[in-house]
Amino acid sequence: MIRGDIWEEAKKGVLVVIPTNIGWRKDGSNVMGAGLAKQAQERIPHLARWYGMLCKSCREHTPVCVFPDAPIILFPVKKLDPAHPHLSWKQDADPRLIERSLKQLGSITLHKPVVIPAVGCGNGNLSAKTIVPVMEQLLDDRFTYVEFP
Repeated sequence: MIRGDIWEEAKKGVLVVIPTNIGWRKDGSNVMGAGLAKQAQERIPHLARWYGMLCKSCREHTPVCVFPDAPIILFPVKKLDPAHPHLSWKQDADPRLIERSLKQLGSITLHKPVVIPAVGCGNGNLSAKTIVPVMEQLLDDRFTYVEFP
């Protein structure tokens, strides 16, 4: 575990995990309106459109994925609201989805170290005291938890 700004860690050539929702707007873009997702979308303007199209295609099966145009990993923490995909971001993070995403993340072949926040614990309203131990259990030493100061 390290304390600091995850974007400063990104400058060191690592991959950054970005917690996301599974959803899309009418234009197909994912809603990335807060937290690290918003910060990532501000840095990479076409990210929300790319990810929204993936969500729309894969729906509730949207996987953890490495974004091809930047060193980030998109990590679903909020489930799809099938009736209102554009509102999926309003839900709390889902611990079962986080566990599924952690298992997927741990199984991906990665050629760089990865920094990961306490997924689902910002705008997802979960407690780091419950999520971080699950992260530690399911992830190996390729992954470093970054705690915000």
